Amino acid sequence: MAETARYDALLAAGELDQARREAEAALKRDASDQAARVALARLAAFDGNEAQAESWLVGLSAEEPGVQLVRAALLTRRGDAAGALALYRKVAKAQPNRAEAWFGQGYLLAEAGDNAAAQSALERAVKLAPDAGIHHFHLGRVLFAQEKLKDGFHHLQESLRLNPRHGPSYLVLAVALQAGGELEAAEELLTTGLKVLPDDPYLLNGLCNVLLARGNLAGAVKAAETLARVEPDSPAAQGNLARLRLAQGRLPEALELCRKLASRGQATAQSRMVEGMALEATEPVDIPAALTAWREAVKLSPDDWAPANNLGNLLMRIPEDELPGAGQQALEVLEEAQRRAPERPEPRLNLAVVHARLGQKDQAKALARELLALPRLAPEWREQAERLLQALA
Repeated sequence: MAETARYDALLAAGELDQARREAEAALKRDASDQAARVALARLAAFDGNEAQAESWLVGLSAEEPGVQLVRAALLTRRGDAAGALALYRKVAKAQPNRAEAWFGQGYLLAEAGDNAAAQSALERAVKLAPDAGIHHFHLGRVLFAQEKLKDGFHHLQESLRLNPRHGPSYLVLAVALQAGGELEAAEELLTTGLKVLPDDPYLLNGLCNVLLARGNLAGAVKAAETLARVEPDSPAAQGNLARLRLAQGRLPEALELCRKLASRGQATAQSRMVEGMALEATEPVDIPAALTAWREAVKLSPDDWAPANNLGNLLMRIPEDELPGAGQQALEVLEEAQRRAPERPEPRLNLAVVHARLGQKDQAKALARELLALPRLAPEWREQAERLLQALA
């Protein structure tokens, strides 16, 4: 039992290499050491090596709690949350002092969206193993999900104190700080995290976002450049750098990044949108290429209203003699934009303008009035809708 507790403590603390060394040494002394076999099976499960994990369990009782914890971990990896949860509960009932059994329950309940039940289970795990940083991390996340911010901050800070190399703790805590308007604190936290975990892609991306929110474009670009260097094959990292090159006005570089992604078959909605904006801003404007970029962005982001709205805007600006049917195409695209985001004023107003240009005054008036009836409509949209109605009167 003492050996089992020792392995549990090492695994909970993230000391995987130490746990592996001790278990392997124990097996050399005694090939039948059950606690060591279970520990190595758990490590194999953590590594994603299911076959090896199963091999360590051969000959061990299926009713042994340690074996059941491994089985639960494997079921979790396979997506069988119900089966895993049942095993974790079984272990917790047989051995209520096994922190891992409560942690497993809490993790799965949180994944299922049952944050109240997850909180209860994770609090048991934290009480039983207060030095396990990962327990504090997941409890902090669950508390944040329930808007229990003070307690959530406490547990995330404890997670970092216990395991200062746990990147997700920095990231979640920074996101919470940013949501609360504490941008400077978020930047400082992510910078600290990058000193401990240099070039961590998640922390670099988080820092880029925080710096942008603070209006520090130069700093955001530097973070994005580092991220693009660290992850040269990541479409998200390259697309993000293209977006910032566009913000800098470095249009040829933005286009080059977008076209490289497209040539590799890795174009994203973001990269296509950046390409469309860059093409529209480049003189002379390459209308066919810009239309193609926006149409691809619409396809790649089936739920986002912005690409469809921007494509509609471009079509509205093209004279019929240059592109016959441009107005009707704009109408159809903007109807799709409005369908995707019926609460947004931009697609509705643009749709009204297109109807007006096509001579469909009644439809244009109806859309403008619908816009004016929206609650909390910003003054700029109210003014434009009223001006359109006056023009149509």
